[in-house]
Amino acid sequence: MSILRKDYRHSASRGNAFVESPAYWIITELFNYEEKPNARMVMGLAAEKGAIEGLNGGDKRDILKATSKEFDSLYKEECDEVIWAVEIALRFTESLKEFGKVVSYQNEKIYEDNKLKYPIKCITDFEFNDCIIDTKATAYLKRLKSGKLDSNWYPKASDVRQQYLYKRIFNKPTMLLYTSPKDQEIVDMVDRIPDVDLLQVFQTIEHICNIAKSKDEVVKMFPLTMDNFRWGKDETEAKKFARDVWNKVWKQ
Repeated sequence: MSILRKDYRHSASRGNAFVESPAYWIITELFNYEEKPNARMVMGLAAEKGAIEGLNGGDKRDILKATSKEFDSLYKEECDEVIWAVEIALRFTESLKEFGKVVSYQNEKIYEDNKLKYPIKCITDFEFNDCIIDTKATAYLKRLKSGKLDSNWYPKASDVRQQYLYKRIFNKPTMLLYTSPKDQEIVDMVDRIPDVDLLQVFQTIEHICNIAKSKDEVVKMFPLTMDNFRWGKDETEAKKFARDVWNKVWKQ
């Protein structure tokens, strides 16, 4: 019997978290730790909200209003990211218009795979007739002196895993749109193979949770490493929470 909660859903974000930091996946999915959204996370969400306003016929003022309203609803502190979000929303809108009419925005699909006990939850950003585009907001893009995107950074491995999964489930080509307040680049997924297939990651998660008699046993399967970006810098609440969990399990 699996120790995963009954309403658990696999997703690209959860699968990527397990690949990149099993310990972080453990505290969030087995011990119910909830991370508060930071300004960078909210920046992307707000920019997407502004972009769909623009793609649906809104002008620059409408885009600014929708972006700012979404940002303020999710993040209460003053920061530069709210200004960046507006610039990114405008860039999103201008580039995405080239793909025609939006078929769906934030489309959710629950996919059942016969090799998995739990379904997969997929949410796409912008779907058009010919492709699905996932937007990625960032403070800046890393480029080489030649002007090309640094291939060591783009496309990110986690993004390729996600888009490879979506390409199969939605049976439609996928692309990535990386955007900063001052720069932008679109990256296709043609012939790109992920370093690990998320479907196999989901199988691994289920296998581990099936053989473990308790969530404490899962903790004992993985060392507490916190060098992934998800943990943040310095002494964060996530790190404190995780240390407490590991210490209690090992009774230190």
